[in-house]
Amino acid sequence: MWEINSMDKTELKKANGDVYFEAQRLLLNGYIHVNWIGIQSLETVVMGGNQILAMLREKPCRGLLNSNRELIGPWEVAVPYMAFKWAPAASSLGLRYFAHVLSPGIFGKRSFDQFQTQMKEPLIIVRSFEEQTQAEQWLLKQLA
Repeated sequence: MWEINSMDKTELKKANGDVYFEAQRLLLNGYIHVNWIGIQSLETVVMGGNQILAMLREKPCRGLLNSNRELIGPWEVAVPYMAFKWAPAASSLGLRYFAHVLSPGIFGKRSFDQFQTQMKEPLIIVRSFEEQTQAEQWLLKQLA
């Protein structure tokens, strides 16, 4: 459920023009909603991760709803970046809750499991969900 009162959506596109990342700050709910689309590479994950960090620098918030519902395939090539660079940086910018909506296939789930195993940053509480509604409910409860 995207809140109507939100700032403009940010989109990142591959060289061929395909959108691979969307981010939107939900003002009333106090979190950032991210949607990953299609096949991801280390480059696209780093670019998207940097966009999230820029949004956190601009206006810190404690919650991130990270949706992989439209993601295709694995992203384990980016797990070390996410676990060892992105997560500590996001934590230092105030992020505390990371609600992750799993992609439909086994590859995305396997990549997420690797991320969760490698992430040593105890300041971010990470939970995974099959459905976006469940993820949003959990996140809003943490932020209340």
